[in-house]
Amino acid sequence: MLARWSLRAKLVLLVTAVFLPVLGIAAWQTHNETRIAQRQRSEAVATAAELAVSRHSVLIEGTRRLLVAACSDGAVMGSAGAEPTQADITGCEVYFARILQAFPAEYSSALVTDDKGVARCSSTVTVVGMGFSDREIFRHVRDTKAFSVGTQIASRVTALSIMPAALPILRNGEFGGMCAIGISLRNLADKVLPVQADGGIAVALVDRAGASIGGTAEMVRALPVAARIAAAIVGGQTTFQDYGQDGMLYAFSLRPLAGNAIFAIAAAPAADEILLLARAGDAFLLVMLALILALVAVWFGADRWCVHPLRYIRDFAGKVARGEPGTFVPTRPWTPELAAVGEGVTAMAEAIASREAELRAGLEQRDHMLREIHHRVKNNLQMISSLLNLQAGEIRSPRIRRFFGDAQNRVLTLSILHRHLYERTSWALVDFQRFISDLVRQISVGGVNDNRPTPRFHIRAPIMAVGPDTAIPVGLIVTEVVSAALDHDFSGVATPEIRIEAAESDDQVTFVIEDNGLDKDSGPVRADGRGVFGLTLIRGLAMQLGGEVTILPRDGGGTRVVLTFPMAKEPVADA
Repeated sequence: MLARWSLRAKLVLLVTAVFLPVLGIAAWQTHNETRIAQRQRSEAVATAAELAVSRHSVLIEGTRRLLVAACSDGAVMGSAGAEPTQADITGCEVYFARILQAFPAEYSSALVTDDKGVARCSSTVTVVGMGFSDREIFRHVRDTKAFSVGTQIASRVTALSIMPAALPILRNGEFGGMCAIGISLRNLADKVLPVQADGGIAVALVDRAGASIGGTAEMVRALPVAARIAAAIVGGQTTFQDYGQDGMLYAFSLRPLAGNAIFAIAAAPAADEILLLARAGDAFLLVMLALILALVAVWFGADRWCVHPLRYIRDFAGKVARGEPGTFVPTRPWTPELAAVGEGVTAMAEAIASREAELRAGLEQRDHMLREIHHRVKNNLQMISSLLNLQAGEIRSPRIRRFFGDAQNRVLTLSILHRHLYERTSWALVDFQRFISDLVRQISVGGVNDNRPTPRFHIRAPIMAVGPDTAIPVGLIVTEVVSAALDHDFSGVATPEIRIEAAESDDQVTFVIEDNGLDKDSGPVRADGRGVFGLTLIRGLAMQLGGEVTILPRDGGGTRVVLTFPMAKEPVADA
């Protein structure tokens, strides 16, 4: 199938095959870059969330150290004793006041309880005496006897929401009270969240219900609805994709902060796959563009420098084959290779023209010689016919004279054939109808007897061009039959006639020769089939043609001869 393709199609296929590995590498690189970009985006979102967690850890660690220092103060520990003095309580309150003055934005309140959870000392005087044993943070510190951070609560000390952090006061290893401080949630958000989004990544704080508790307005609008965040928290999803409240698609990373009560959520716009592929597929697009340009260049270049010259060479070769005159002159300069081909074609055309001239001259000379030969043969045969005629004039026996006449007619047949051959343009073909008509006319002239009525000849045959191998046997058969018919007696016939009809059908030729004269039982052709020379000659000639001959008496008098033979495949005669 490939062999039937045009040159341009094969060149395009070759260039495409060369570019296919490069296209494959570019496609793989594009896919790899897309995966890397997605992974980097996911890692950046996770890093932002982890950074919030680390900042939270730093804040909690600072709070722990602050509580360790505070709980180690004598006044603070004394206020949590069984019988605290007023000086201990006052010193504790002064100590807490100094802490809050030093960190006004970070902490909103501080207090100390006894082992029952009753407040003994607080930064707010009205809180002293309140019970905190129902608070989760108190129970956790009492049970673990270790530093603990509570969940978001509505503070009983201030009007602000806080995240409590507490440290147990131990006496001889036994729980003696709780030293606690409230971390402002606003401060927590300020400390944990970045000042501005980094690379389009927004970070916010949410509680377990998915409600925002910290972050700028832009960060909050990037979050999905609270129910979606709550579902992710319950399902343990740390990363997911969803649409934010601003209608854009984001990639989210969720990390827990204070004991799974507060969560840092980082959001980054999810890259559009098509846009991401377009950005990462620059190399692939460049290769594709290079392939398209290469294919266009190959297509039009092949047409200009190869196909068009070859088409010109083909047209010129066609003119040479048809024998039309022409000069090999390209319309534009060719490449050296095609110019060499053109020179070869020009040399070939000149050689062909030279040989054709030589062959034409040889053919003309041959035709002239053949016509001369046919003319000389015709003249010689006419001379032989004349000699036979002269010889027949000295013979007194009618029977022998008739034999001489038959021989003269046979020689005359051959003479007429050679005359037709050298008179025609194609010496190898004979116009069958004209040949038979001329032959019959010559025979009838020699066989006219003034004492008997002359029959009329009716010749009807299609125009057939036959070669000498067919014309000679048919002509001799016609000569024998017509000569015999002229010897018949037509005196008692109202309209004497001899009919010669030929028809061609299915590559078969049928000759019918009949007359309406009476057989004097002396002609060379007899209906009863007794062997005479004429009858033997007719049958032998019919066998030479590959056909058969039938001789029958005609109804009403006369003889009917039917010759059937296959039509030889002769070349068409030139007019």
